[in-house]
Amino acid sequence: MTTAHTRPDSADPEEITVHCGIDDIILSYRSDYWIEPDLDDGIQQWDVGMHFVEDGPGPQFGSIRLHVIDNNRCLDPIQVCDLLSEDILTISKALYDPVLGDVRQDVWDRVALPGNTLVVDRVSIDPRLRGHGLGILLTGMALDYFSHGNGVIALFPGPVERDSTPYEEACTRLGNAWARLGFTPYRDGVWILDPALTTLDAALITEHQRLADHRWAVRLRPHPDGWGSDITGITSVNATQKQTQ
Repeated sequence: MTTAHTRPDSADPEEITVHCGIDDIILSYRSDYWIEPDLDDGIQQWDVGMHFVEDGPGPQFGSIRLHVIDNNRCLDPIQVCDLLSEDILTISKALYDPVLGDVRQDVWDRVALPGNTLVVDRVSIDPRLRGHGLGILLTGMALDYFSHGNGVIALFPGPVERDSTPYEEACTRLGNAWARLGFTPYRDGVWILDPALTTLDAALITEHQRLADHRWAVRLRPHPDGWGSDITGITSVNATQKQTQ
């Protein structure tokens, strides 16, 4: 962490509180690669963790699951995506010709360069950090990291967790949020983004600047063995409050 630890007013003397900003966050990337050729379906799954910095990746507060579809090696994307999730299947049916198994021509007509397909499967973030657009920014940073070699980025803006909000309304709200990164509606509820344009870069600069002064007071309880800690509380703290502490 970049700020000093402070003891909270809570009854637990073991807990510490740190104030974190956007630059006190780190993303971790993990993927499994199967050596056995028969197990290679042409799709790489990546799990991206959102962590507060604590001598490296600290406690995780969110995650992103991405899939990279190699359009030269994946012979039947729709069939393979059917094994992943319902939303991924919806995306594959929208993007790929069901007979030929190729990306639809009208997709390539909307993007600058051909390449692989990068699919956002799901994004989850601690409820105490929602409402600020932090998940959108961090997902955009992960997409930018993977953008090289990909011709199109796609997602289905469906809620990971259901509440009392009507499903269609929730999808519309999420679509509007993803539009801040440059995603636009394509078909069947699927939204796409062209990674070859400067749209994503410009959006990331805007989103980072918007959150640059935001701070969170994160309460941590160190593990008894001294390795790592658990998050026990998160409170949003505005810049003015942070400066007076």
